[in-house]
Amino acid sequence: MKAMGGRRVDFSMWLFEQRKRDDRVGRAGSEAYQRYQTGRWPAAGTLQDRLDEMRKGGVRGAPLKGLDEAWWEYIDVVTKDVAEHHILREVGAVAQRALSTAEHIEEGDRYAIDGANVERLKRLLAKLKEI
Repeated sequence: MKAMGGRRVDFSMWLFEQRKRDDRVGRAGSEAYQRYQTGRWPAAGTLQDRLDEMRKGGVRGAPLKGLDEAWWEYIDVVTKDVAEHHILREVGAVAQRALSTAEHIEEGDRYAIDGANVERLKRLLAKLKEI
């Protein structure tokens, strides 16, 4: 269960604050802040939206992992209501992405959903249950 304390801060602002750290989250914060300064950082949206946008821009590997790691750390430091809000928005975004890429299986009303989306949904729902 999540502690009663925590911060009530937007993910972007929290991430920008992390840019002086000497780890993957700090690098993600620096890259996000640079994108913000050049108008390429989305003002709002889910982590999934941001990851998809970065992939469209040719970003691969460590920067995406760093952003993902930062988001999960953010969920652990904000208040329960803020964490729940972001997790539920993320569940919606991941489910929408999963369904939009699902492949119909010929036999009946069955669909194949990408395993990465299923695992992400499981992790999100487990975190929601935990807090």
